[in-house]
Amino acid sequence: MQNTGSGNPETQVGFLTIATMKIKEKPVALYDIEVFPNCFHCLVIDSENHKEYKFEISNRKNQLEELIDFFYFKRTEHIMCGYNNHHYDDIVINYMIYFRSTMKRLGYLKICNSLYYLSKAIINSEKDENFDKIKQYKYANYFYSFDLMTMLYSAKRQKSLKEVEILLGMDNVQEFEAGFDQRLLDSEIEDMIKYNRNDVKATEFLLNTVKDEVALRLEVEKEWGFDALSMSRIRFGEEILLQTSNLKGSDLEKAKKQIRRIATIELKDVILPFIKYSNPKLKEVLLDVKNATCYPCKSDKKQQNYEKKFVLSNICYSIGEGGIHTINEPRIFKPTDDQFIGHADVTSMYPSLAITYNWLPVHLGKEFWNVYESLYKERVIAKRNHEELKAKAFKFALNSPIGKMQQETSWAYDPLNAYKIRINGQLILLMLVERLLSINCKIVQVNTDGVIYIADKANREAITSFIREVEDITKLHFDTDDYESFYQYDVNNYFGVHSGYSQSGDPSLIEKKGRFITEIGLNNSMTPVVISKAVINYFLTKKPIDKFVREDTNIRDFLMSQSVNREFKVEYGNKTVQRTNRYYASNSGYYLMRVKDKSYESKKENILSETGVIILNHIDDTPIKDRKINYQYYIGKAKKIASEFINRQLTIFDS
Repeated sequence: MQNTGSGNPETQVGFLTIATMKIKEKPVALYDIEVFPNCFHCLVIDSENHKEYKFEISNRKNQLEELIDFFYFKRTEHIMCGYNNHHYDDIVINYMIYFRSTMKRLGYLKICNSLYYLSKAIINSEKDENFDKIKQYKYANYFYSFDLMTMLYSAKRQKSLKEVEILLGMDNVQEFEAGFDQRLLDSEIEDMIKYNRNDVKATEFLLNTVKDEVALRLEVEKEWGFDALSMSRIRFGEEILLQTSNLKGSDLEKAKKQIRRIATIELKDVILPFIKYSNPKLKEVLLDVKNATCYPCKSDKKQQNYEKKFVLSNICYSIGEGGIHTINEPRIFKPTDDQFIGHADVTSMYPSLAITYNWLPVHLGKEFWNVYESLYKERVIAKRNHEELKAKAFKFALNSPIGKMQQETSWAYDPLNAYKIRINGQLILLMLVERLLSINCKIVQVNTDGVIYIADKANREAITSFIREVEDITKLHFDTDDYESFYQYDVNNYFGVHSGYSQSGDPSLIEKKGRFITEIGLNNSMTPVVISKAVINYFLTKKPIDKFVREDTNIRDFLMSQSVNREFKVEYGNKTVQRTNRYYASNSGYYLMRVKDKSYESKKENILSETGVIILNHIDDTPIKDRKINYQYYIGKAKKIASEFINRQLTIFDS
């Protein structure tokens, strides 16, 4: 046990103590385990006072009883927190607690072997029937813990801890060099412990990074009474809705049996009667939609999603089952002194449509609809009262059934009402587009629930009237704001400068999407943000791209990353390196290669074909001038993006 620090003053947010990392008046303890055929190690860090607890089972020592004492007999002293612990670490520790009496009589090697084969069963549990072997220990309740991985990611979007370490910008992204299927040498154990500590530190760093997410789930627990700490936003939103509507157990199963399964949907049957247009092109589009047949089950692979593409006032649109969006090329939008760039988007479009037109799962009945509407009203009140956490919780609860209405296995499955929501939402936006075009507004983009346009200032009152007219017809509400300028690479990649930026220079007024995001988020991939920063600065401050890139002294801005699965290995300079790597472009580095070498397939691919790279999994204090960065790689990428804006703009003006 080692005391390496002390706590900081406390700040309360719900049940959460921010600085000292207490939850429900208990200190949070971060932990991670490592399992080898001849060695087991668990490291725990108390996030309040930074004490370390190390539990080792090897030929050097056997701390089985100390581990059992900490996790079982003293389980109420901490709130345990890990990463992927619910699917791995906790299963192993629960197994050790369950067989503690037997294990006490065994030598270290038999204990380690037993844990090693359990570990293999856990890893392979999704591929074979091994789940039955581990189920008892997975769902045991010997100690309480929460899992940051299941909190932050849905099952389909989960990231490894190494990937998260990269996104967090941690100095050290380390994979253990020895194979986990190999017996550890005594000389390797300390390196393994160092690796174990790095993972726990990463988990602690992550916990501090996502305090707001923790506070949100503690708010959910306070309001609705269930433990949400390990739940994703989608999952706890669903639970709020199910609990509030009393859809549990047999009632939910009964509701599922009443689900209507529809093989085909004629879109003419889903369109609201007030959807009408005067514009000939939009009349044609509406007729095409009405003549379309959709197949919600998609059991036949030949059945394609319905999509209609059309051109309206020199802008290409796509509508259909996937939603509405314009198909845009790079372009800069700057209003003249007599113009403004406006943005109008439907407030909570899908939930609003569901409530307004009773387009909620039919089999759940009116009582469910009433509950859903009451949650919507409560969210409005929470927002009005600046109860941000509660308002967020309501938001995820309201969004929960919308996506599930198209999932055949979901309790909320109702494809007909799902299509009504999606199709009518698109056609309603086109109602606003038609009115904007009638007074010669230029459409910048349309995407999902909003319209961005350029209009004459003299028409602002008329546009406000159009929006109110559409609101009156549809019973929906639009939020509106303005941009000073808008730089659109395509519909999903752009940056827009909101009103007020010219006066304040407030960087928060620059809205960034897609490739122009300059902050690394936990749901993004790591790309070199110096490129997007250089492009944004070039257009907003006129600073030359070359100059900006070469003057950037933050090596993290140049970094990118790649992670490969277990089917591949990674080679660098003809040496095998770890599968998750952080690197930057360099003329002095080797190429980074992804290699698949199986009996049935052999393949070698260059991860970054344009240039060699230098791997930087450990960031040190080396001055950036000594990093041997291939500046031309980044400058070239940034200039290419900028030129696409400029050349496209010239083409427009020349035509």
